[in-house]
Amino acid sequence: MWQYDLDMQTDSETGTVILVMQRGDADQKLILSTLKKVGFRVVNSETGSEIPVLLDAPRNAQAQPLRLVVADPTTPGLDFPQLLKKAQEKSPSIPVLCLCEDEPEEEDSAAVVHLKRPFRRAHLLASILDATEKPMARTA
Repeated sequence: MWQYDLDMQTDSETGTVILVMQRGDADQKLILSTLKKVGFRVVNSETGSEIPVLLDAPRNAQAQPLRLVVADPTTPGLDFPQLLKKAQEKSPSIPVLCLCEDEPEEEDSAAVVHLKRPFRRAHLLASILDATEKPMARTA
């Protein structure tokens, strides 16, 4: 049986940046700890009003690009269609991982990956690695 090695350092050299827009709850803690544990740099926001600033801000001294947006459409102040529009304007290649309670709507962009709640750490990690096109480490 294959398992995810949560101690792998997927991106420690490149410092790939992921923007997380998630209300403060247990899911947020799971998301942040998982991303940090595998080596991603995380920019976190609990409110949607920061979208323009967070999407445009330089991420670090090397100006690492934003590779993924993880968003909960129920985040206070988050206009999900606005987030998709801004992310696509910034870079059409930025995927958005939508944490949803219900089945996805048909009109969502092809750049949107859905992860239905409730989810486990392994499903979260697989969705993130798929969206960022990172290989998965395997352990016995």
